[in-house]
Amino acid sequence: MVTTVEDSSPITTIIERTGDFQYERIKELGLEIKYKVEWIDECTYKLVWVKTIRDGNSIGYPTNQIITNTITKVTHDYYMISSISNLSKENFEGRVEIVKR
Repeated sequence: MVTTVEDSSPITTIIERTGDFQYERIKELGLEIKYKVEWIDECTYKLVWVKTIRDGNSIGYPTNQIITNTITKVTHDYYMISSISNLSKENFEGRVEIVKR
């Protein structure tokens, strides 16, 4: 997934899912996080922090953050999500490329 914040460079997040867990690696921030995936319905899921695996830039990721993602569009190659956090009122839109291993 590529996230672009106004007046900054895009940040690429590599997402890997195994069972009920999601691992996110953000090379630009030196960050790797493990989340538990909790499905609410077939288009909405929550990411609940489990642990910070790596914090290379000492960001101090908030361990009480819960991210709620709603899938808004699905294609063969990608899906679009709308994300919101319990710690922010901002809503982020993202495109998640589907890569199968």
